[in-house]
Amino acid sequence: MGYFKDVTPESVGIESKGILDFIHDVKKHGIEQHSMMVIRHGKCCAKGWWKPYGPQYLHPVYSFSKSLTATAIGFAEQEGILSLDEKLVDIFSDQLPEQISDNLKEVTLEHLLTMSCGHETEIENKETEGWVRMFLANPFLHKPGTFYKYNTAGTNMLSAALKKKTGKDLIEFLRPRLLDPLGISEIYCARTPGEDSVEHGGGGMKLRTEDMAKFTYFQLHRGEWEGKQLLRTSWFDRACVKQIETLHDSENHTGDWGMGYGYQCWMGTQAGSFRADGAYGQFGLVYPALDLIVVMTTATEQTQTLLTSLAKYLLPAVKEQPLPESIASTSLKGELEHLALPMVHGDRCPHLEKKLDAQVYAAQKADGKSCCSLEYLIEGAGIFDLYAGEIDKMAFYFGQDTLQWSVWEDGEIRKITASFTGEPAVSETNGVTYAATAGWRSFGALELEVRRVDAISGSRIIFRFDGNMLRIESDDTLVSVGGLGLHPKQVTEFAAR
Repeated sequence: MGYFKDVTPESVGIESKGILDFIHDVKKHGIEQHSMMVIRHGKCCAKGWWKPYGPQYLHPVYSFSKSLTATAIGFAEQEGILSLDEKLVDIFSDQLPEQISDNLKEVTLEHLLTMSCGHETEIENKETEGWVRMFLANPFLHKPGTFYKYNTAGTNMLSAALKKKTGKDLIEFLRPRLLDPLGISEIYCARTPGEDSVEHGGGGMKLRTEDMAKFTYFQLHRGEWEGKQLLRTSWFDRACVKQIETLHDSENHTGDWGMGYGYQCWMGTQAGSFRADGAYGQFGLVYPALDLIVVMTTATEQTQTLLTSLAKYLLPAVKEQPLPESIASTSLKGELEHLALPMVHGDRCPHLEKKLDAQVYAAQKADGKSCCSLEYLIEGAGIFDLYAGEIDKMAFYFGQDTLQWSVWEDGEIRKITASFTGEPAVSETNGVTYAATAGWRSFGALELEVRRVDAISGSRIIFRFDGNMLRIESDDTLVSVGGLGLHPKQVTEFAAR
């Protein structure tokens, strides 16, 4: 049982049909959902995880992290550790460029919070360079506070400022003030590269869905938790209201992204609503007028479609008073208990499996071309620290309902189990948990879908057996333009030994 009491939607004034219609509409649009929680009046009326994802796993939340980073700044201001009108030239006086522009001289922490520091472009973090110096040297072409530009590096500068002021990284600072009071026991945060390494407050966190919900509920209640005011309400008067215009900005934001920006959170289309918002649909949506929060993890670039569907089906289902129980409530309960992604599932090929069982294939490094590591091959957006070795050889061991894919790289063996039943098999190797299914696409073409359960996505890998040769193709399950943890895959041919 989770932190929030489980109730039916009707008992808190929500029509179950509206939630069902939302789930079905999202599926109709081909959007891959991983989890969802709907909480009204402090009670959870709908929650579900699409297998192989589950409530026990951390999930990348990307820029949802930004709202937590802003909250850390709110605590630091409350305690007199810093002031929002402090200037970057004072905090980072030892890392300034030779030429300090008039605009740079005026940039404050508040400008970082509202994405209005004056940059027209984001910097690219490079491990060989100090990224803080790069940020400060990047031209501040606009007067601070007048030009909106989404700027993840600017959020990381907030992490760096907090570290300068306290000597503590972001999570360590938040632990006694927010995380422990909310019962958030585990949270991961990647680090920025290079000599100025701090925790990646701009997008490097992983959280469990319920912990996302706890933080979102904390925002709904304006810093109050279980009767105690952890963060003063005046912070939310500034943080969760429109501070700067985003409509038709430098990135031509429209729709739900054209409603304005607060302190590291977006404004919503419903009056008074706002959200913590991460790439590919990691949302903590707050509707104060409805006493409602909706939390989702997703793997899609169709994020506007997702929010449009929510506004079309779920929000109109929210009523002022409790409702009579309905047949739809039973249907919703059944649906939420059997959520699963449609992973690879295919026929068996006993003749070929018998021939290939335990056969070892070695990488053919022709013309210096090798095969990337297993982690790169499987990949998964949202993984920041990948093992960059090389696959030396591999073998397949076929069982009654499963196969074991064994991979040797740099003298170590890693084993992943895949299921032929369509129900993902879960296995752990090298401290990483994977879920995988398998099936034969055609004679000689074996397909595996493998996902790291702590990633946004995984890979569909086709192994083509031709005589004594094995050729590999690997595609990410996420339809994306790239970036944000996606890495190029490099493969070579393998030959039977």
